[in-house]
Amino acid sequence: MELIKHLPFLFLLTLLSYHAKLVLGERSSYIVHMDKTLMPKIFPTHIHWYSFTINSLKLMTMNSFDDHRKPLRLLYTYDNAFHGFSARSVTVDTTHKFEFLSLNPYTGLWPASEYGKDVIVGVIDTGVWPESHSYNDDGMKEIPSRWKRACEAGQDFNSSMCNKKLIGVRYFNKGVIAANPNVIISMNSGRDTEGHGTHTSSTAAGNCVGGASFFGYASGTARGIAPRAHVAMYKVIWDERSYASDVLAGIDQAVADGVDVISISMGFNDVELYEDPIAIASFGAMEKGVLVSWSA
Repeated sequence: MELIKHLPFLFLLTLLSYHAKLVLGERSSYIVHMDKTLMPKIFPTHIHWYSFTINSLKLMTMNSFDDHRKPLRLLYTYDNAFHGFSARSVTVDTTHKFEFLSLNPYTGLWPASEYGKDVIVGVIDTGVWPESHSYNDDGMKEIPSRWKRACEAGQDFNSSMCNKKLIGVRYFNKGVIAANPNVIISMNSGRDTEGHGTHTSSTAAGNCVGGASFFGYASGTARGIAPRAHVAMYKVIWDERSYASDVLAGIDQAVADGVDVISISMGFNDVELYEDPIAIASFGAMEKGVLVSWSA
């Protein structure tokens, strides 16, 4: 599929975002999935390409005045079951994801993929805050015809809040209610009350937002890795607790709705992989042609 050319970087996004402990200078290993077909012709082999990427980042760290920024180290290159490499780095490098991936707005993967155009990213999470500027649909193309177009209304959430960027919102809490018949759902809609779903979905596919800053510092343009991709949110995590039955329902519906990518930034403890319903559902989604990015 042509779509696969720009999907590996959405997969990489989850690997980098949710397993880097936010401790200054702490080193960890990162797996980078590359598309060999996009290797610049200047490199004779993919190994030269990967080594050049690592060496360029080494120069950045050597020129830094921060003592904690130790040079990156290439661990493995992969070329059969998986294309890419693994490297030893620190959180400081990987938080600058665009530079880390050598994404350039003028050449390479970003413009070649039209920044995720026509890709639908389904996010299984805590919901979404639709008023965020990351979900404005300025510059967005029409919604793909394969999309089932579902934007469920609920508490403090109107179906009109969806647009060409945030194209779908659904919520699932029957598991919560079944386990706690007297429970009162604090926000019975797809609206995010925790912030995690808004964070993950905008990091993956948030639109370009100019003038972003941290209380006036580090001002610039905020954007997701695929700013022209469409977002569909499936709220399955609640303040009142979360259940695998609701998560599974969200994944199942996302596949039925026609997403291209499913992003799941959560996990269930003490469950063997072959008994984990979420893992099994993810495999089923993959068989349907949907890429699943799931935090380990």
